[in-house]
Amino acid sequence: MTKKQIFKVIGILSMNLLLMLSTAVTSAIAAIARSFPNEPISKVQLLGSISNLGGIIATALFAYLTFKMTRKNLGLMAILFVAIGGLIPAIYSNSLNLILACMVLVGFGTGTITNVVPVLLQENFEGEARATAMGWGSGVTNVGMMIFTALGGVLGGSNWRNLFWIYGLGLVVFALALFLIPQDQKLTNSNKNSRNGQKVGFWSLLKHLKGSVYVLYLINFMLSLAMMTFLSNQSIVLAAQNKGTAYVAMVTSLGNIGGIITAAFLTYIRKFTKSDTIAYGFIAFALSFICIMFSSNVVLHIIGNAFSGMGIVLVGATAPYEMSILTDQKQFPLAVSINTLLGSVAGMIVPMLLAAVKIAPGRDSFIAGIVISIATAIVLFITRFGSRVEKQQNKVKGEN
Repeated sequence: MTKKQIFKVIGILSMNLLLMLSTAVTSAIAAIARSFPNEPISKVQLLGSISNLGGIIATALFAYLTFKMTRKNLGLMAILFVAIGGLIPAIYSNSLNLILACMVLVGFGTGTITNVVPVLLQENFEGEARATAMGWGSGVTNVGMMIFTALGGVLGGSNWRNLFWIYGLGLVVFALALFLIPQDQKLTNSNKNSRNGQKVGFWSLLKHLKGSVYVLYLINFMLSLAMMTFLSNQSIVLAAQNKGTAYVAMVTSLGNIGGIITAAFLTYIRKFTKSDTIAYGFIAFALSFICIMFSSNVVLHIIGNAFSGMGIVLVGATAPYEMSILTDQKQFPLAVSINTLLGSVAGMIVPMLLAAVKIAPGRDSFIAGIVISIATAIVLFITRFGSRVEKQQNKVKGEN
């Protein structure tokens, strides 16, 4: 990348640092519950999940908002939602209802960031540089989770209210995005589609999405299925090996390094995996289940979590990249918002889906995860889906 591109990617990906800030709040749920003895614990536990509501609202509105604001301004607005929503409880924390409402605002901000970052990367980068930047995005998210969870623990050690001051770092991210991201032009419904001269609207954009985009939606569902099966069952599998909560937290935290390293070296990894990067991502998921289930060794458990992080980056970064080359500037915001929404819904229904097909939690779910991951990888290898996407990309370049 050139120096100018590096500044752009810093400005855009700095927003990803904010995506996992809410995980720091979950570490203080017990302390917060003691401060609100008259509130049911289930209501306090909502602090760890209610931000998803704001994320779903943001995703549902994202495509509409891209026609009302520039993507840069949309990102700046999202950062302010995160910063303001997170800082209010640091200043006023006497109402649990207010804190919950603030977490919804934070979720709206992070949900918008999740969608706007790949759109900004599509607009500002081409080819392998775009793929690399999208891979780095996953690594930055993991780095943010590790740093802010630790920092939140330090700040909130004596008083949980101090934990919310970490959201003040959103103001630093706002400054980076403001000065390093170039301003873009607002899309409007009055813009004419160059192919048919019709107005650009939601249904028109949806109608003209390529079939391969819908295949990527299915791949995203399989990613959520594999990822949530691993995350929601790992502690159960390890408990059967007499491993406690602290042990699970330790191997999970250290395993995050696998995702960070994969994101950092994604350009070189793609030279090996070539058009089959997504398929190799599902192979990594299969190895993550295998390392945890068939071993009681701490090193292999860390490696298993590292494979999980690797799979998330290989699939989670490559799929949006391929979606970005299958869509134009107007279609991509819609495509990526649908992708995010489907991924969120899939993540929520995974436990219910496994229960519906009579797959028990723990070891049986891990076996199902291995089957799902290997089967998806085999289908991708056989159909040469990645090669088909590349051919469509070359065809578009030829037309231009």
